[in-house]
Amino acid sequence: MANPAENIRVGDKERSEALDALGEHFVRGFIDAAEFEERTGQAAAARTQGELAVLFSDLPELEAEETASGESSAQKELDLVLERGRKVKVMDGIIWTAAIAGLLVGHFVFHWDYLWVAFVIAGVASAGARMIYSFGDEDEELFEKLKEEEKKERSDRLRIAAKRRRELGR
Repeated sequence: MANPAENIRVGDKERSEALDALGEHFVRGFIDAAEFEERTGQAAAARTQGELAVLFSDLPELEAEETASGESSAQKELDLVLERGRKVKVMDGIIWTAAIAGLLVGHFVFHWDYLWVAFVIAGVASAGARMIYSFGDEDEELFEKLKEEEKKERSDRLRIAAKRRRELGR
């Protein structure tokens, strides 16, 4: 038996929310460009809640984006490199901010000699952070490449989503 709520009509607000949600699913890679085009066209023309619900029936909830349990070991390794890379970048930010702050305070407040020592200490601390997180040169190159690819892919998807929304006049 059909759910009576499926026959309730929707307005521009609901269609716009559906387009936004489809755009987010597209940006996150749950649907490809062809599916995105098809589903956004259907969302723009939807008249009932049921017509909108069908568009999301095979998509995960956006809030509960969980990692699939069947991930490949290669994907897990890439995720681990990304996680370690993010931690190292945070540590580098903290270390070098402290080094520059120490340099400025030492120079202007205490008039210390040997201020270059702050940079040596920061360099050693950065190397130590990489050792602690087992983040070598190869990992760093891979991390930078993955971040660049993620950034480009997300940018491309956002551009396509924005273009499609303009085409639909929403």
